[in-house]
This record gives sequence, structure tokens and C-alpha cells, in this order.
Amino acid sequence: MSDRGDQGLMLEDHLRRGPVRRYFAAHPVAMDVVVVVIFLLPHAILRAVIEPRLAPYLALAAAAVVLLWRRRRPRSVFVALTALIGVHIAVAGDTGGIEVALAFSLYTLVTARGPRTGWLALAVATLASSTALLLWGDPIGDAVTAAGDTPLLERAPSIAGALVGILLTLLVALAIGVSVRSRRDQLQRLIDQANQYRLERDQRVQLATATERARIAREMHDVVAHSLSVMVALADGARASAVKAPERSADALTELSRTGRSALGDMRRILGVLREEDARAAMQPQPAAPALEDLVAQFRAAGLDVSVSHTGPPLPGDAALQLTVYRIVQEGLTNVLRYAPRARRITVAVARAHAEVTITMRNSRPDSPAERRPGHGQGLIGMRERAATYGGTVTAGPDETGGWRTQATLVLDEAEPESRRGTSSAAGTDRTGGS
Repeated sequence: MSDRGDQGLMLEDHLRRGPVRRYFAAHPVAMDVVVVVIFLLPHAILRAVIEPRLAPYLALAAAAVVLLWRRRRPRSVFVALTALIGVHIAVAGDTGGIEVALAFSLYTLVTARGPRTGWLALAVATLASSTALLLWGDPIGDAVTAAGDTPLLERAPSIAGALVGILLTLLVALAIGVSVRSRRDQLQRLIDQANQYRLERDQRVQLATATERARIAREMHDVVAHSLSVMVALADGARASAVKAPERSADALTELSRTGRSALGDMRRILGVLREEDARAAMQPQPAAPALEDLVAQFRAAGLDVSVSHTGPPLPGDAALQLTVYRIVQEGLTNVLRYAPRARRITVAVARAHAEVTITMRNSRPDSPAERRPGHGQGLIGMRERAATYGGTVTAGPDETGGWRTQATLVLDEAEPESRRGTSSAAGTDRTGGS
């Protein structure tokens, strides 16, 4: 019950109650005292009017004290009250109202132990009360002389009436207890179901996140491997030209240093993502601005009316960033193709402003609904994984026109050089070989 979802269900159930029920639910001892007062006060007054003797009062007082323990020891309390009702019949000739205390105890026993125990307890209490009434009972006669002097046949009508009253009282308590127990069991089943669904959802998210991180590692392999190849070529060139053309050697060494820093930055970024054990957002890199036109052409061939626009300065030469832009657009258009293939207009806008790149994809509302296809949100998870690689975010949802809007924001690291010429061709590699 400590889980947040369990608390939510219990809170909803709590708020459905009125203020009085909420108070007694929060203060069970106060409820126990009220139950004892409801049982003891009217029967003590009635006993004072009918026959003010000490022995019946002691039996009633004992029943009241025992009743205070009904929540903590329901079975023991029920047995004790069953015995006390027999004692009261023996000393006073009637039940003295102890069947009311017995009913409260039976209700608690059913809610705590279940209907089967309740029916068994009802049978035991009825049998014990019947035996005591047959031996000593005379509910409308003189209790001191009735059992010994009044024939059984003369006492039979009053005994039968007392037994019917006891049985009806206990049956009402049993019915209420069974109803409350069923409701509690249903609430517990709902909580267990919610926990199971939550566990399955978390497992799906974890699997999807692990898959996307594996894809990040595979794609970054292309970027880093290309950077290392460039670095090796630059190092060989610098060594070959060290004697004949020292100025060219210095340029090659400068480019070598720049490419190495770029590769290290890529590695740090991806390793940071993979080490984030509890990341809830999703992450992934992607190909290049030049590749976007080819990508859009593929979706146009599939029947989508896609237009692309670029605003602001060109994207940096960072191949990993361009790969990220490419994959986000690819995933967005794939979602349109899957869920809104009849959309009349789809726009892709790539905008760079200051240290951010924003990719906005919109599609109009389809003229007619497409066939519903189940989805698990893993495409959106993948887009978030990629955007989080650059400290960005992804939002998706319906827009004001009834269509759909997906927007990804990537944060650029201005400390890194904008032109990573050594790695810019990795985008094309991804398109042809890729991961």
C-alpha cells in the first residue's frame, strides 16, 4: 500500500466518504468507543427499568469491555461474547441485548477473516444461544424462577421469538460484513492490477530505452571510426610533409587536433547518456542536413505531401548533430505515414537560432481517419533519446487546427568548433551503410 498508485486509489476511495466516515476511518479507537456506547447505554437503561439486579449489569459491563478489543482479536472477542450471552440468559432469563454486541463482533470477524468464518461463527452463536435459552431462558417471565418452574412448552413462544431476533440481528451483521469485505477485496484487486500494469509499462520503457541506447552506440561507432580514420590520415600526411613542406605539416597537425577533440566530445556525450541509469527521457543521434532532401523524397514517393524549410545559419559540420536531425525527422515522418497517411499537408521546419536547433514537424488533420494501428510510444522514446544526447527535449501533441505537431529542440555546444570537416561525411555513410 505504500506505492504511489496504491495511495492514489485509497485516497480516491477515502474522498468518496462523508466527513463523519472520514473522521472515524482516521480514528478507529473513537469508532470503537461509539460502538460500545451504542450497545451498552440503551440496554443498561432498559435493564434498570425492567430488573435492576447486579448480575445482569456485570454481564453487560463485561460484554462492553470485551467489545473494545473486537478489531485486534476478532475471533477471541466473538467467542467471549457468545459465552457472555449464555451467562446473561442464565442469570436474567434473556439475552439483555448482548446479541447486538455479538453482531458488531460478527461484522468485524467477517471483514477480517472472510465469509466462511462468518457463517461458521453464526452457526456456533445460534447453537449456543438456543441451548442457553432452552435451559434457562424465559424472556418475558421472572428470571429467578422461570427456568426452574415454568414448563418448556409455556416458554416456547418467547424463546422462539428471542431466537428469531438473535438470528435476524446476526444475519444483518453478516450481510453487511460480507458486502464490506467484497468491496475491500475488489479494491485490492484493482490495486494489484494497477501495480501489474505499471510494472509491465516500466519494463517496456526500460527495454525501449536500452534498445535506443544500443542504437546510439552503433551510430556513434560510424562517427568516431570515421574521425579516427581521418586522424590517422592526417598524421601520416603530417609525417610525410614534415621535411619538404613544414607549413602543410602544421596545418595537418592543427586539423588532427581539432578532429580528435571532436571525437572525444562525441564519446563523452554518448557515454554520459549510457551511464544515466535512471534517465526517463530518451536519447539518439542522427544524419545530415544534406541527406534530408533524399529522406523527404522517399516519403514523397510513398504518397506524403512533404515540404522542408530551413531558417537561420546552416547547421554545424558536426556529423553527430546532423545525424540527430536526420533521425528525428525520419521518425516524425514515419509516424505521419503510419498514423495519418491521408494528411493533405506535412511541413518540416529546421531552424537554427543562437545555440539551439529546432525541428518542427506538422501534419494537417486527415480528410478521413486512417486505420487504427496500435503503438507503444517507442518512436517518441527514440526521438527523446536522441534529443537528450544534445541536452534537448521533444514535445508532441495535437495542434490548434486538429492536426499533429512534433517539435524537437537541440542545444549546441558553442565551445566546440562549428566545422567538423573530418566527420561531416559520416552522414552519407549512415544513409548507405549506417547502423
